[in-house]
Amino acid sequence: MTIVPKRSILAIGVTLLVTPVAAADLTASTEPLPPPPPTFYVHAGAFGIFFQTNAQATGGGAFPTTNITIRPVYTLALEAGYFVTPNIAVALSAGVPPLIALKATGFPGTPIFGSNLLGTVRAGPVMGLLQYHFTQFGVLQPYVGAGVGYAVNFGNISNGILTNFSIDQNFAFILQAGADWMLTPNWGVFVDGKKAFYSTDAQGFTIPTNIPVRTHVTLDPWLASAGITFKY
Repeated sequence: MTIVPKRSILAIGVTLLVTPVAAADLTASTEPLPPPPPTFYVHAGAFGIFFQTNAQATGGGAFPTTNITIRPVYTLALEAGYFVTPNIAVALSAGVPPLIALKATGFPGTPIFGSNLLGTVRAGPVMGLLQYHFTQFGVLQPYVGAGVGYAVNFGNISNGILTNFSIDQNFAFILQAGADWMLTPNWGVFVDGKKAFYSTDAQGFTIPTNIPVRTHVTLDPWLASAGITFKY
């Protein structure tokens, strides 16, 4: 009968003990890694502009245009951003330019002119934003931002009581807050609100007297949007 040395028995025992531990380590190392932070995002959805108008007549004193109102307008908007870090992003936001009608409410000459509509403009803002995204709340990912906007005028329409109606283009300061709700790692929904501090000048000539009218209008609109978000 062959006698197994004690050292061989000890080596076999140590091998049997170490093998399950090594296998457990290999199993633990195969767990999937968390997904990398996104590089860019896109927001697409409905967009509403709600104006807070305040006008001051700066010319044509015989024509009172200090009470100007603009009804809310709705359109589609797109915002695209690039993540400089997992939390900081730069973004560009724009939309399909809507038609914006300016009306002089309380205008005493409305019965004579048959309307209080001053004119209509097709315009929309283009905004550059710097944002901070909060990533510690799981699928809910709120963000805040600030930046500069520019209201681009795509065309003036003299369909009111002013001829040669026009609105000047100008810059605006933008504040932003919103949140993404991620339904999958890449797709989700969003809500977004912006406040624009914006003023400009509107001008034209009254019909039929050709009295020049120039009014400085403070618009300061609220911008609200909601839709689909994509991150990658």
